Amino acid sequence: MVKPLPIALGLALLAAAPALAQNTGTIRVGFLSPLSGAFGILGAEQLRGAELALKKLDNKLGGVPVQFIKEDSKMTVESGQQAANKLVENDQVDVLVGNMMSNLLLAYVDPVTKQGKIILSGIAGPSKLAGEGCNANVFVYSWENNSPSEVVGKLMTDAGMKKAFFLSQNFVTGREHAAGAKSLYKGEVVGEAYVPIAQVDYAGEIASIRASGADSAFIFLPGSAGIAFLKQFANSGLKDRVKLFSGSWLADELSFEAVKDAALNVNLVAPWFAGLDNPANKEFVAAFQSAYGRKPVFYAAFIYDSIMALDAAIKSLGGNISDKSKLIAELSKANFNSTRGAFKLASNHFPIQNYYSAIVVKGSDGKLEHQVTGTVVANYQDRFGSNCKMRN
Repeated sequence: MVKPLPIALGLALLAAAPALAQNTGTIRVGFLSPLSGAFGILGAEQLRGAELALKKLDNKLGGVPVQFIKEDSKMTVESGQQAANKLVENDQVDVLVGNMMSNLLLAYVDPVTKQGKIILSGIAGPSKLAGEGCNANVFVYSWENNSPSEVVGKLMTDAGMKKAFFLSQNFVTGREHAAGAKSLYKGEVVGEAYVPIAQVDYAGEIASIRASGADSAFIFLPGSAGIAFLKQFANSGLKDRVKLFSGSWLADELSFEAVKDAALNVNLVAPWFAGLDNPANKEFVAAFQSAYGRKPVFYAAFIYDSIMALDAAIKSLGGNISDKSKLIAELSKANFNSTRGAFKLASNHFPIQNYYSAIVVKGSDGKLEHQVTGTVVANYQDRFGSNCKMRN
């Protein structure tokens, strides 16, 4: 039987782990996101964004070679914890990127950060981490979950919607998005439904929307769920009577070919669209189109930004990441050129950014695309940061 290490020695080795990783002459970056299951298509888009960023940087961060290690978090808390544990314990990664699902991130955030690792979240942005549970080692490059849908709610109000139905998937992210939309929608909430992530038959929910008398509906159904809903909604005869509002996750370049005209005129909100006119975004979109034959989706853009932010921070440190506090300080500055243009991080390490409105239209080539119609809010910051007392 192998005897356990003495406690003092074990703690010493644990504390030395980040420095040991650095001494190899490489920076170990772990990618953790669903690559299978209902969200697998979304995780794959994140992976494309990460790989494209590393290709642009010649597989280096701040001039230091990168070892990039991928793990499938799958769709459950248990599988996410196991994958995170492998990356931290076995692979000794310095930084964890990707991070799609908020319930999974909440499950592994403490074990990962207590070992000195830094998490750059490309999508998951639970309100707990923006507020009372904020963590100095966590940086979110997407949004706090309520925020984009708060702006959707504002857009619904600005558009004169009087009666709205709210439909969302039933997990942390989905419920926070729905709550956000309701918080800034000033009309009457005439119904709401929360469905399993794997659900693809929405006949019952569409019947409820019809019976409610709604003139609009907020929808949080990313990925294959959104494709199924849009098709069924278009066939229901309600499309001319009920306007659909959502974030850009409902209809994008991953789903356009599948949903076809069922996505036309859907009203969307996001801090990033492929058509945003700034140098960093033009370069990113062109590179993505060259590599994959289509425009990217925000899942790719956000993680691309997070890799660029990491590169800028490490470069400012001369490639030395052995001092965690210095790396955190540099990351906090967000001193990089974002695909979104104007971009800052608040004191809780969540974004301050513009949100834009768009509708789905047919472009000159006959293909679906997002037509940006305006800025809904500028320099929007989540409402939970005032409760953040940053901790390590």
